[in-house]
Amino acid sequence: MIFITVVICYVDRANLAVASAHIQEEFGISKAEMGYVFSAFAWLYTLCQIPGGWFLDRVGSRLTYFIAIFGWSVATLLQGFATGLMSLIGLRAITGIFEAPAFPTNNRMVTSWFPEHERASAVGFIPRGNLLAWLSSRRC
Repeated sequence: MIFITVVICYVDRANLAVASAHIQEEFGISKAEMGYVFSAFAWLYTLCQIPGGWFLDRVGSRLTYFIAIFGWSVATLLQGFATGLMSLIGLRAITGIFEAPAFPTNNRMVTSWFPEHERASAVGFIPRGNLLAWLSSRRC
């Protein structure tokens, strides 16, 4: 489950980069403006890491994962209905907010669900989802 979530997180990030030329053309967005779209995700993702961990500590892994996955899925879906630069920026920011607690939750789940002698293997396997997502996004 953790591995699949990592794949989904990274496919979401990589696919926007792959589609950026088409998005720029459709909305008449410059490369600099497209940079704002990418930055909206990165800034909010970064700023929400600590609050995401705080939320995780209060409500637990399962509820945090559910809210995070549901939230970024809806935000990602709505990006297909964006009407211009500001809606893209807003939706990417929302995606960043909801993806922020994913990796703290991954680590919590590994330490809770795996015996101590298996944790290093689990932590080493999970980031392979990044590579799989990158490879699959290049095939689209």
